[in-house]
Amino acid sequence: MKATFSSPSVGNCVSAKPEKTDNKYTFSNRCDYMGPVSTVITVHSDESYTEVNELNVGKLPRTELVVARRIGDCQDDTQKSGGSSVLAH
Repeated sequence: MKATFSSPSVGNCVSAKPEKTDNKYTFSNRCDYMGPVSTVITVHSDESYTEVNELNVGKLPRTELVVARRIGDCQDDTQKSGGSSVLAH
């Protein structure tokens, strides 16, 4: 989330500061690699949120929905693989 809120400028596109209303964060203009994007993030709890991104390029607007839910802690693979230092996330 911190990376989203601190979106850098991309080319001539400058990200707007997010506006917070209750549990929603709205970016009227966020710079993305594809161009300016309108983004609304709705926080449902400490463990879940949804993000709707709207990109208006060309004749057809494009909408992307991200649904994020915490499903558990990362497990350390060293216990399963007999000593390897690789972590699964």
